[in-house]
Amino acid sequence: MQDTELRTARDHWADIAKGIGILLVVYGHVARGVFNADLGMDAGWFRLIDNLIYDFHMPLFFWLSGLYLLSSLQKYGAGGLIRSKLDTLIYPYLVWSLLQGSVEVFLSRYTTSQTSMAEVLRLFWQPRAQFWFLYVLFIVFVVAVLLLQRHPARLKAGLLLALAGWWAQTQWQLLFPFDFVASFLLFFLAGTLFQQYRSLFRQHALSALLISGLSFSTLAWFYHSQLGLHYDSNHWLKLPLSLSGILLVISASMLLERSHTGQPGLRTHLTQALLLCGSYSMPIYLMHILAGSGIRIVLKKIFHLQSAQLHLLLGCLFAVLLPVLFYRLRERQGFQWIGLLFTAPR
Repeated sequence: MQDTELRTARDHWADIAKGIGILLVVYGHVARGVFNADLGMDAGWFRLIDNLIYDFHMPLFFWLSGLYLLSSLQKYGAGGLIRSKLDTLIYPYLVWSLLQGSVEVFLSRYTTSQTSMAEVLRLFWQPRAQFWFLYVLFIVFVVAVLLLQRHPARLKAGLLLALAGWWAQTQWQLLFPFDFVASFLLFFLAGTLFQQYRSLFRQHALSALLISGLSFSTLAWFYHSQLGLHYDSNHWLKLPLSLSGILLVISASMLLERSHTGQPGLRTHLTQALLLCGSYSMPIYLMHILAGSGIRIVLKKIFHLQSAQLHLLLGCLFAVLLPVLFYRLRERQGFQWIGLLFTAPR
């Protein structure tokens, strides 16, 4: 969700992929809230879609976060890059963990989960809710920077070490955050390596879409239906399943990128919408739980609406639009303080 300043005009696909990823995050969390609220959501469909999304959507974000590591290192240096991540990852992690946690404590009587202030204050060693991503991503950045700061050629060796770490976390119960770092460092470094071959991949995006789509659907069917495994099961097939899902999104994003400057049409409008979501992926990620839970409380407690479909539709819509509108308020006179909720003051 970072490093947009290093992106070239030919890299719109990365923002499109982030747009797809953040919409999957929003849908996944809103759907879980609706399901847990006992609104009559079909359990079979919920579990199927939930598994398919969680098979790959967070590995996708780590992959995308690793794309610009080497160019960022070259531009900022190791110390400068880590300091920038303190501003753009750890600072919003602290602010929004406290903010969302406090709201959840206050609204516990109205929501599907119970939260205490003691839980919120464990944020330094036990991240809550969706904020674990920022916490773990910062550690992954530090590990990758230490590995590659003077020797970028170590990338492939680092990938082998990361692969060993990924396998280790499937075999043993590692302590946090070592388990999460071992789970996602591989995808981060794979994204860094992929950036060197992105032009070649773009040339064959349609073939990649067909191959990755077939691979993902086949692996997902076998993994979930035949083996009876879930997205959080520790099995070696989870790796090719996640990779095929990532490449499916990336190849689709590269194909959609071609319509970015084309004639107006359905695909162009879809591309523009995904680009918008991708460019605002951080504020959406930080705020979508509050927005989605808030609209569910209003619909259920005030308007007494029990339709799962309506809750799902409006929950996703508000969870995307409210964060974008709130974030854009910082551009208006008198609302510049909003920017302090997202980026450390300089």
